[in-house]
Amino acid sequence: MARSGKRFNRVPLVRWFVIEFAAVAVMALLWATQGVLAGYSALVGGLIYLVPNTWFAYQVYKVEGARNMSRMVGNLFRAESIKLALTAVFFAAVFNLMEPIHVPALLFTFAVMVVMGAALRWFIRPTPQR
Repeated sequence: MARSGKRFNRVPLVRWFVIEFAAVAVMALLWATQGVLAGYSALVGGLIYLVPNTWFAYQVYKVEGARNMSRMVGNLFRAESIKLALTAVFFAAVFNLMEPIHVPALLFTFAVMVVMGAALRWFIRPTPQR
């Protein structure tokens, strides 16, 4: 009989988010060589990716186990919907409220983070625990 409360797979979320935040910081510094506005816009573009993604991970992984499977699936769909809505709201807010903005830096950083997030899912695997 399996023990309740034990994790079968440990998802390395902290390492994942540290890598993503470091990538945003590096990209913002690289864009800052083009100007302060470009660096700031790149940072904002990275945060537009990171904040909804962090919300998604928190909502999906806050419950676990076979008994909570229906709750997990419900959380997954709800969290994905909120993640997409937050991303859209953040883009709308940035384009409407930020007066000077470097659009290529913002969009390029966001696009690189989307691709990097997909790549990290292949390179960082959950570690099984027994």
